[in-house]
Amino acid sequence: MANYQAKHINDFSKEELEKLGENGQLLDVRETSEYEAGHIQYAYNFPLSEIEHKYPENDKTYYIHCKSGARSQKASEFLAGKGFEVVNLDGGYSAFAEKNSSLAEEKRELKIQDNRKLVNYSGMQCPGPIVSLNAEVQKMAAGKQIEVKVTDFGFHSDVRSWAAQTGHSIVELEKSNKHIRAIIQKEEQINKDMAIKETSNGTTIVLFSGELDKALAAFIIANGARAAGREVTIFFTFWGLSALKLNNKEKVKKRGMEKLFDLFLPRTPVNMPISKMNMLGLGNRMMRFIMKQKNVDSLPALIDKAIEQDIKLIACTMSMDVMGIKKEELRSEIEFAGVGTYIGETEKAKHNLFI
Repeated sequence: MANYQAKHINDFSKEELEKLGENGQLLDVRETSEYEAGHIQYAYNFPLSEIEHKYPENDKTYYIHCKSGARSQKASEFLAGKGFEVVNLDGGYSAFAEKNSSLAEEKRELKIQDNRKLVNYSGMQCPGPIVSLNAEVQKMAAGKQIEVKVTDFGFHSDVRSWAAQTGHSIVELEKSNKHIRAIIQKEEQINKDMAIKETSNGTTIVLFSGELDKALAAFIIANGARAAGREVTIFFTFWGLSALKLNNKEKVKKRGMEKLFDLFLPRTPVNMPISKMNMLGLGNRMMRFIMKQKNVDSLPALIDKAIEQDIKLIACTMSMDVMGIKKEELRSEIEFAGVGTYIGETEKAKHNLFI
């Protein structure tokens, strides 16, 4: 599409984005309630749900974002089809908020200590690194720092959630292709006013099952909860990871037990068995046939709707490693994290379902 570009929101500084807003070029396509809860300064609220009924002026290049990127991509493609020059800012307000959070301000004020404790958790899987870090921090004096090195890539998200829950400070956090490196400073008193509190509009779901009907139930509940205004997170672990597989995935090279797991796991969400009357796969076909007759959305369609509604989908990195599932086999819109991130989400939720 000639008038369409895609960039990540982190390719721009806070000042550059605000300048775009002042020029009337920065569009936030989230719903008004989301925009009012927090937005980039000067961004103009242009909800995706209203995009077919109103247009901006067609004399500028518009930079479009939502919460994470799914809705802004749709808005960008729609406006580009109408002749607009548009840039979809992937990552959205979530990436902007993370980059410009109070954590980033605090990080600049804290100095790295030369006498900090060094610990290597390489090779340890979730929840090992977080559990071990917490134990080490408890033994430290307030104001002291610890530097940890972790190979579990879900730790990058987990340590942020852990720090938010415990009140300790992240002085530095770096991610490379091989490991995560974090420097933590123990704080003397945890500010209870900053603690994460339960909200009335949060729902978390753990999808453990690899069966089609249970995955359908999870996404039907999730989409319904999101439509009702709830913030929804689904945490996929063990067999439930099959729901996140790409429909047309490229061949991924595997060896040993990884290859054995691959032989017995469904290749796509459509191939997942059902919990009763599977009958060597015949039950799956019967179920999908009846769903089509009754105009019930397929599992891939329900997943697409969840992504469009900015439902947070988290793949458990420990389960991925155990079952030999690679990042490139799963959908690109998901997050990769561990139990620490999931627990952080449940702290904010009123409902937690295990399916």
